[in-house]
Amino acid sequence: MAQPPHFELENAAYFIATSTLGRKQIFRQLRLAEIIVDILLSNRMAWEYTLFAYVIMPDQLHVLLQPNGDLGLSKILNQIKGVSSRKINLKLKQERTWKKGFYDFTIFSDRKFKEKFNYIHFNPVKWNLVKNAEDYPFSSERDYLEKYGALYYDTS
Repeated sequence: MAQPPHFELENAAYFIATSTLGRKQIFRQLRLAEIIVDILLSNRMAWEYTLFAYVIMPDQLHVLLQPNGDLGLSKILNQIKGVSSRKINLKLKQERTWKKGFYDFTIFSDRKFKEKFNYIHFNPVKWNLVKNAEDYPFSSERDYLEKYGALYYDTS
């Protein structure tokens, strides 16, 4: 099945979800999840995006980001997946890490932004990986807790 086109709007934020090939739970290995965190955090300036939230689940990556430069959403995701895939494939001696393509949802309102932000941070709790969101090591929520004293936005 062909990947639907990704429509990109200037100054828009996006919720992104992408999965490992065959939904293999490779990110249960801490060293592999750390590769993704490092790539997300260290390349924000070079690839020109604002990273609002992320979580690395055992077989998925979820991010909330906004492209700020000329690369655009598809190229940013290609960079993230390409660089991480090369590093992970070397460690696992495999050919592919990620399923082709990605799901994107354009954020048009504060309410949807808060909803996706909360979804990202509470996904590990929903899937019984931890009891408290702040205990999950591969999520941006700890940064928000330390910086703002809150884990989520009130959506009421």
